Amino acid sequence: MMIQTLSRVLLFLSLTLLPVPALALPILSISSPGADGVFVLYGAQMSGVAGLDVTVSFDAATLSNPRVTMGSLVSGMMSAANAGTPTIRMAIVGTKELSGSGVIATIAFDRTGSSPGSITLLTASLIDAAGKKVAMASPIVTNPPQPSTSDSASGDGQTGGSSGNSGGSGGTGTGTGTGTGTGTGTGTGTGTTGTGTTGETSGSGVGTPKTGGYVGGTLTMPGQDTTGQEATTGPITSGDDYSSVQESQRRVRTKKGQPDNVEPQLEPRPSDERGGASTANGKPAQVAEPVKIESVLAKFKDFKGERTPANLTALFAPTQQAQYTQIPAVVLADGKATATLHVYLNAGDATPRFSFGDCSYVSYGRIEKGWEIQARPDRDAVSASVAVLFNGQRQEFPLAVAPAVRLTKKGQKKVTEADFLRFLADRGTEAAPHFDLNKDGKRDYVDDYIYTANYLVQTDQVK
Repeated sequence: MMIQTLSRVLLFLSLTLLPVPALALPILSISSPGADGVFVLYGAQMSGVAGLDVTVSFDAATLSNPRVTMGSLVSGMMSAANAGTPTIRMAIVGTKELSGSGVIATIAFDRTGSSPGSITLLTASLIDAAGKKVAMASPIVTNPPQPSTSDSASGDGQTGGSSGNSGGSGGTGTGTGTGTGTGTGTGTGTGTTGTGTTGETSGSGVGTPKTGGYVGGTLTMPGQDTTGQEATTGPITSGDDYSSVQESQRRVRTKKGQPDNVEPQLEPRPSDERGGASTANGKPAQVAEPVKIESVLAKFKDFKGERTPANLTALFAPTQQAQYTQIPAVVLADGKATATLHVYLNAGDATPRFSFGDCSYVSYGRIEKGWEIQARPDRDAVSASVAVLFNGQRQEFPLAVAPAVRLTKKGQKKVTEADFLRFLADRGTEAAPHFDLNKDGKRDYVDDYIYTANYLVQTDQVK
């Protein structure tokens, strides 16, 4: 009996002391693969996660005007992004849990000077489908190496010289490298950039996390415990430290925001940016008030007249007082085509921001009295919109988009008005609808809208 008991105890101890594989915790990381001002937020081992609250802080001296585009990993989830300076906050939540790994979001910045910019802080809080906290590993920030300067350490004593100059009559200056200097500014140094401290400006060979206040309100996910601890930034890696450029340097658009084969354009300085024209006496013009702009799809829904090709195509005519134009006037959403908006809106002295519904950001730039915004509608989108956020207000501009469908019979080259008339006449029955172009099981105004949009494009009536 004693032997059996002893055997059981030994067996229990051997099982409890065996190494147990650690659970794979979700990991968030951010990096700039192209060192071009575009940073990719990546999630690994995200199984079981149904909601994310992510905060990203960046160096406002080298990066500005953040634009957030949600990635493939969180496609279909509800999301909101508050792109402030120097802090961006994203809230993402869905009804189903994620699985695997992928891109959570892409953040494109305008760069100042030649610096690729740097992320200073990444924090996150995760929840599951029940709203409970999900444990995660420390987020990882990988910053691109900064360009070398004449003051960078290269093993030839230049670092120490810089340190000596900074120290001046103070004697010595130190940085992440080591260096000594005399009052004349001579010295030797080794390692990464070693700089002295002058006033409140200090140098460092590794980016130092800077915590900035959250700008623009609060984003809260359902079930989020705001009292719990967040996972804060883990290792931050970067190249040599880069000195701040002068304010007189102008911002350069990132590659993300440029059309193909077009050189990056210089943006106006922040002090020169204005949301609209001034009056004759030099005072700012009155800031525009948001107005409701009816989408073409809504016009089809409300249309009570006779459904003829002429009447339906006329619904796509642009609204004169809409304060914007779309080029081309109709876009077939094949996942590749883009729409360009010219927005004529006086936003006052505020620098507006943009949000995108059922479409993704491609680029934007200043034009006379407004902005040019390029967006790519989601594949098979029936509606999409671009919203301009300014002075605490929101002006939404609907896009005329529709899924691309075939209107001709096999062997027929061009759609005709006779085909359009046949489409309008042949509606089928409620149980067996004909020309159900959006595959929702019924024939209604949405199908009329899709057919008309494709008819205009395929008959070359769209400019």
